[in-house]
Amino acid sequence: MAAGLQTRRSCLYYACYSERMRRLLTLLVLLAAVAACGRSAPPPREFEIVGQIQAVAPERGEVTITHQDIKGFMPGMTMPFKAGKAVLDGRRPGDLVTGTLVVGEVDVHISKLTVTGHRELDPTTVLPADGSAIIQPGDPVKDAALVDQDGKTRRLSEWRGHRLALTFVYTRCPLPEFCPLMNQHFRSLQNTIAQTPSLADVRLLSMTIDPAYDTPKVLKMFATGAGADPARWTFLTAAPAEAATFMEQFGILAEHDPANEIQITHNLRTAVIDADGRLKSVHTGNRWKPDELVADLAATPAPAN
Repeated sequence: MAAGLQTRRSCLYYACYSERMRRLLTLLVLLAAVAACGRSAPPPREFEIVGQIQAVAPERGEVTITHQDIKGFMPGMTMPFKAGKAVLDGRRPGDLVTGTLVVGEVDVHISKLTVTGHRELDPTTVLPADGSAIIQPGDPVKDAALVDQDGKTRRLSEWRGHRLALTFVYTRCPLPEFCPLMNQHFRSLQNTIAQTPSLADVRLLSMTIDPAYDTPKVLKMFATGAGADPARWTFLTAAPAEAATFMEQFGILAEHDPANEIQITHNLRTAVIDADGRLKSVHTGNRWKPDELVADLAATPAPAN
């Protein structure tokens, strides 16, 4: 009897031990999976930036720099960068600087900026087209033959009778605060429109600046990833020459880097177009907020019933 009890105790012990071991192994597997997931996110990359400060905006935590090519990342251009107060203190337009650009998955900022000299700013502009070619508020927007993400041929004039918000992006844009930010803003705008009866007629249009790569198939996948409701938000491309002519009227500049096809030097402009096809307003750059565009759309007369 004692031997039988001891045997049962031993069996119970090993059963409990085995169960504990299974739980421990399960926990270790889960921890390994979590660790692997943690390692899958790439660490922020750092690049040297060399250039000249054009403007400093401490209230926005921004510095605008005309910089040389950033090796391994992007071609030279003039653009604003996020920077902390300590980085901006004492910096002024005209300063020649070297610094460290930190590029993360959802953030781009300058962590260090050293002044190496000072030179008066170059007052010349670099716009390739005469400013008079850019439409102004109240001007009619020129029509264009476009193609949507479903491969359907569209004309801008098809959206007459709708207030429009139009922005310009490309699917391979590597800068989180450029095209991806425009997508985030439009997704927020889409949600507001869906919940606001007085804005029910509003439609959102995202036009690619890279029509050679951004085919309807590519745009379809991109639109799905962006959370676009095709009833309200359309992605568009066009033949390269047609796209260039269409974008030129909005003052869009796009220059491909011959050494890296993914890199495109471009500016950002987001337009509000009224129901009659006339330009109502334009937001330049990436500093506008969705509620500002909502206000512009609300101030634009709704189409007559």
